[in-house]
Amino acid sequence: MKIQPSYLKSVLLALFSGYSFRGKVQDDPQGDTVVIQMKDLENNYTEIGSALTRVDSTSISSKHHLQKGDVLFISKGANNFALVYDLNFPRAVAASAFFVLRPDPAKILPGYLAWYLNQKPVQQYLVDNRAGTYIPNVNKTALLGIEIRLPEKNIQEKIVKVDILRKREYLLIHRLLEKREQLISNKLLNIIN
Repeated sequence: MKIQPSYLKSVLLALFSGYSFRGKVQDDPQGDTVVIQMKDLENNYTEIGSALTRVDSTSISSKHHLQKGDVLFISKGANNFALVYDLNFPRAVAASAFFVLRPDPAKILPGYLAWYLNQKPVQQYLVDNRAGTYIPNVNKTALLGIEIRLPEKNIQEKIVKVDILRKREYLLIHRLLEKREQLISNKLLNIIN
């Protein structure tokens, strides 16, 4: 089945930069908004951690608030990966290291969009179209220029399910390797102690 590509901009309702804080983001335990920063990403940029910084949102425009199903794209640095925002916070914003992509649910599933952006051909396109020498970054024009192949929704769903299983397998294998390494190390230390 040959699928004709279309451009990323044709499957988005919105694309905007993360919120730019003035200076370091200071945690406010009474804050009503969580901030997703690069330091919060875990498991090879596939998950958002649980220890998120809270801030008071009075100075943050509601246009920066995340919605469930938004795709966070790391625009700054050497690792330009995407992941789906699927947390249940009343208010959340992404920091300026991200672009927020709001997919059109009539055209594309968020999980499929994130999966597609993380694939080697797209990643190579991003490397080839990065700006900046000291800190590489992907600009909005390059991002919107990505060609994306859109299979039917049922195929997108299957791809997302298989990708979720692949990520789980990867994490389990790595946990198993860590446990094995600890076990062997302890056994060897017991020999000499």
